[in-house]
Amino acid sequence: IRVWDAVTGTCLHVLSGHRSLTSGMELRDNILVSGNADSLVKIWDITTGACLQTLDGPSKHQSAVTCLLFNSKYVMTSSDDGTVKLWDIKTGEFIRDIVKLDSGGSGGVVWRIQLDKTRLVCAVGSRNGTEETKLIVFDFSVGNEKTKQVASCSAN
Repeated sequence: IRVWDAVTGTCLHVLSGHRSLTSGMELRDNILVSGNADSLVKIWDITTGACLQTLDGPSKHQSAVTCLLFNSKYVMTSSDDGTVKLWDIKTGEFIRDIVKLDSGGSGGVVWRIQLDKTRLVCAVGSRNGTEETKLIVFDFSVGNEKTKQVASCSAN
């Protein structure tokens, strides 16, 4: 990943550390979060070129990262392994799996995620027919700590 000065065309930083194709990036202010086919997610400061965190460890994704979102507290990532994971952006600590498809690891994929203040929408499917193509909506405003799946809509 390269950071360029848009005025001068000068390369300011080369952000090294991923071992494969970058599958997604999101930028807010000076913080860049990048996901990769190597299953890693990295948090960068583009003003210094420093890698602030690498989201890995025993709970890391087991396959390519397909989508990511972040705010000032959390990073949410989805993967070819059929999971959506929540991470602490400051410490890099894994917090929990938000989604874990039964067919994850054997073909189930969470392709994309989108989040508003209270809901998470996941586009899921598979490469081999093990998981129905559908949107799953989770509502976090249900008044307790448990995530409630409120809707599922298939492509059929």
